[in-house]
Amino acid sequence: MYKPPVLLIAAVQLLLVSLAGAVLHFGGRPVTALSVWIGGALCALPNAYFGYRAFRHRGARAAHRVVESFYRAETGKFILTLAGFAAVFAVVRPLDAAALFISYGSCVVLQWLLVARLVR
Repeated sequence: MYKPPVLLIAAVQLLLVSLAGAVLHFGGRPVTALSVWIGGALCALPNAYFGYRAFRHRGARAAHRVVESFYRAETGKFILTLAGFAAVFAVVRPLDAAALFISYGSCVVLQWLLVARLVR
């Protein structure tokens, strides 16, 4: 079965935020650690969903289904990201919002860098 690179990128993102969260947690900052992990997960999990949904079809004969899959996958990724942020801000207390957004932004930048490296 074909595994798109997007899934590998999501796994790398989750691994790195888990390591950062573990370092922060054992460094005595459990709220920041949780916030960092959640921020990374809010980026990586919708990306993994996108990779799973967008790359289900391949080949020239399936061109219409490929385009349709990409649109649906991107819409689902967007909805999952919005719902994830809404749920986190509604449920998680205490929360370090700065750490959450820095982690999310760092995962987005990491995604860009890894995609650029894979495309080369």
